[in-house]
Amino acid sequence: MLSIVLGTYNRLDQLQKCVESIIHETSASYKIYITDAGSTDGTIEYLGSIASDTIIPIFVGKKIGQAKAYNDVFAIVNTPYVCWLSDDNVVVNNGLDVALSILKSESEIGMVALKTKDMQGPFVDAPYIGGISEAGILNVNQGMLPTHVLKQVGGFSEEFRDYGIDPALTAEVLFAGYKIVYTKIIALHHYRNWSEDPNSENYQWLQERHKLAKELYASKYSNSAQNATSNNKLKKHAIRNLVKILSKAFKAPDIRSSEFYRDLFNALSGAYISNFDAIKNKNKQYHLVQRRTKA
Repeated sequence: MLSIVLGTYNRLDQLQKCVESIIHETSASYKIYITDAGSTDGTIEYLGSIASDTIIPIFVGKKIGQAKAYNDVFAIVNTPYVCWLSDDNVVVNNGLDVALSILKSESEIGMVALKTKDMQGPFVDAPYIGGISEAGILNVNQGMLPTHVLKQVGGFSEEFRDYGIDPALTAEVLFAGYKIVYTKIIALHHYRNWSEDPNSENYQWLQERHKLAKELYASKYSNSAQNATSNNKLKKHAIRNLVKILSKAFKAPDIRSSEFYRDLFNALSGAYISNFDAIKNKNKQYHLVQRRTKA
């Protein structure tokens, strides 16, 4: 059985789409835990109306930070597998079933990234989201893990509070010695909100939170990956040259927006991904495999 954990705050329309997509796209047995930070837009009433043995609302009533809100739910999860979503995600292509199948197929896999595509905003043309961190790690934005692995690494780091929690968890699972993989299929659509006024006080606050999270991540993980990332500059230089060659050969100046290029870039620039990833995992449901080798 799978536990699906998501947090919400005043995004009723998006939350409804998320929950409905889980129900329609998932055949595995599951429980959905929805933690609410004190919504005032009808979310409380909606959650009350759908509450059941499989849909479990948790009314926190105030903002305590995403990390703690999720961790409080993780503490009561008793299923073999768990995943975290955002209320602005929509499950597609039976994405949760695919990720669960991957985890069951190989015990060395400690996390499956649910490959996610932005459906609105400035990155809508990107084949999927997820970038290489300065520590050389391909970050997981939304993922699924065996519950024992999540508990082993301590869940989300509450030092980060709201931002940077996903990259930090990715690093913790990787450095604990597990494989991290990406689904080949797009598992989630992401309806990210982009309406925030760049001149607003809240926008400036968000930018500051992102900056602090980036600095904290660098202080915690960049040194740990120092040896692994030493070749990143050479890899990225090779990618740039390869892109020039491919663009010329296929007469495709926009090749950088293709899934092929994104996969290639991540494989070549990621410190923990084999350059032969596509060949090694040709017949599997996953690719972009990260594994930290022992020094």
